[in-house]
Amino acid sequence: GEYDNEAVAVAAICATFWLWLRSVRTPRSWPVGVFAGLSYIYMVAAWGGYIFVINMIGIHAAMLVGLGRFSTGVHRAYTIFYIIGTIGAMQVPVVGWQPVRSLEQMGPLLVFLGYQVLAYCDFVRRRDKMTTKRFAFFRVRMVAFFLVTLVVIAVLLYPTGYFGPLSARIRGLFVKHTKTGNPLVDSVAEHQPASSGIYASYLNLPLDYALHGALICLFKRNNGAYFIALYGFIAMHFSGKMSRLVLICGPITSIACAVWCGFLLDFMIQPFLLLLGKKGYQAPAEVEENLKPKPEAKSKAENKSKADKKGKAAVANAASVAWTLDEWEEEERPGGMAQIKRTFKMEAYENISEDTRKTYYQMRTNFDNSIPLLVIRAGFSLLILLYIFAVSGVVPKTRTFADHCHTVARQLANPKVVTYGRDRVKGVIKIDDYLKGYQWIDATTPKDARVIAWWDYGYQITGIAKRTSIADGNTWNHEHIATLGRTLTSPEKKAWNVIRHIADYLLVWAGGGGDDLGKSPHLARIGNSVFPDHCGDDDPKCMKFGFHGNDHNQPTPMMAKSLLYKAVMHNVLQNVRLNARLFKEVHTTRNGKMRIYEVMNISQESKQWIADPKNRICDAPGSWYCIGQYPPALDKLIAKRRSFSQVEDFNKQGAKSAYTKMIERERGGGGGEL
Repeated sequence: GEYDNEAVAVAAICATFWLWLRSVRTPRSWPVGVFAGLSYIYMVAAWGGYIFVINMIGIHAAMLVGLGRFSTGVHRAYTIFYIIGTIGAMQVPVVGWQPVRSLEQMGPLLVFLGYQVLAYCDFVRRRDKMTTKRFAFFRVRMVAFFLVTLVVIAVLLYPTGYFGPLSARIRGLFVKHTKTGNPLVDSVAEHQPASSGIYASYLNLPLDYALHGALICLFKRNNGAYFIALYGFIAMHFSGKMSRLVLICGPITSIACAVWCGFLLDFMIQPFLLLLGKKGYQAPAEVEENLKPKPEAKSKAENKSKADKKGKAAVANAASVAWTLDEWEEEERPGGMAQIKRTFKMEAYENISEDTRKTYYQMRTNFDNSIPLLVIRAGFSLLILLYIFAVSGVVPKTRTFADHCHTVARQLANPKVVTYGRDRVKGVIKIDDYLKGYQWIDATTPKDARVIAWWDYGYQITGIAKRTSIADGNTWNHEHIATLGRTLTSPEKKAWNVIRHIADYLLVWAGGGGDDLGKSPHLARIGNSVFPDHCGDDDPKCMKFGFHGNDHNQPTPMMAKSLLYKAVMHNVLQNVRLNARLFKEVHTTRNGKMRIYEVMNISQESKQWIADPKNRICDAPGSWYCIGQYPPALDKLIAKRRSFSQVEDFNKQGAKSAYTKMIERERGGGGGEL
């Protein structure tokens, strides 16, 4: 079904974020950062979306500095999290040194280094007992020195190729779909912008109340509330760019809805708890003293004297009230955003008249302590409850939502290799061609058989047919995918000359409805990005590989000669047949959805060479992560490949593909390269 690493990753995302927020709740919560780092390691091992997690936490850590909430506790929490998480992530073979080299992860690294600079400044401030002014100038000098040092290091490392490029998927978040410059990424449907229907289907009822929860978070304004608001904004923005990322909207939508529901529940229950004896709001001690009724003065002079003293006390009280430390603060930090905010609060407080302040505190105290008001509040809570259950329609909406969740879950749980169709005679029928085809491979072919097919089916070949696939969804090598695309869309004999060295069977999806012929123009285009002789640099979109009028009965000459077309249409159309001396048809499923061919006269020498462990390049002895190598017989083919250079891939040597240059011109409004 739809089960993938994402199913595990969402739980890891939620755990990592929660542990991070718990570590910065108070200055003494920082030890939880250890567990946040460990959870992040699990996240990295589960899914490539770990880049979203580390950047979210890095942005939040930077935001805390901008909000004046940097503290020793926050510094320790982020430092511990980043060190543990990064070291653990680097142990995953496919990650390696990317956390300290990739532009996608450079932000969190810079935040980590910046935190060390700020912590050093605080250390010197406490050691030398600096004044506010002296500390402010000292920190400015240190930050300036830090930025200059970063620039110098970047200038020195840039020519060496140290920095890794932005991946095409990340770049796809900032440019229009089909305009990333990578034909492989541009061909994937899930990289299209999300539609309103997708949000309604997958987020549904909680989405209606997510905005309410976000507003409550902005009113609450603790470290966790700011994170929720930040997460919501980023998830909403980037899921609008790529439908795949609606996945990350699930947790934040649920949380924001829960925050709103929790707020309503607290609001309705609180008056009853106060009536039962719960302690309500109490004004600060110094303010409460001023709220007590005072006896009338005996003379104007005494009144004036008392008023002067009272005014001075009010100013002192204002400062005291405004500077009360919140749960996330450990001290009255000088010389930064925290002091600016304190000063602004004090000024605002002092500009409010004493009578207004007294009135506010009196009303706020009565709101929680006056019995008549509490009775009115309790009655209002009952009215809200009546509205929710009898008027608002939430109850039937909730039932509908539960049914919708069940329906969507069943749809997603249904396997993609078994579907239902409708026959004019038999009515609804089960179409299990793909499942039966994979089972046939498992039951009939040798255990060491290798199956070549487009990468979309790689996981199914490995998981259901239990055979080696040439590529799958975890193949990160663009050149290898391009080699596969070029081979499948090449003329039959030319393709066989390659396939006989790397595979024993050929598998194609047929029968229409998203079969290989529908995808084939993308295969040719991807192949041309690395093999410019395939379609030619003058045809970067491989328009010569297709159909006239989208009619499969009218292929272009290049399409008609291709292995893929002949394998799908073999004996379906008149005069369309594969050469039995090259590819022998061994199985076609009942409804013709899958066709399997045996590769004739395979090269045993190449097969043995590939199977020899000595010819595997692994990151460590016995590791599962090994860089693939082609047998020596394909050296001439591999020599024709042109290293694919992405639009922003400034570290790779070699010319950009014609497709990339075309996208650059289109993105530049028809001008030259960007």
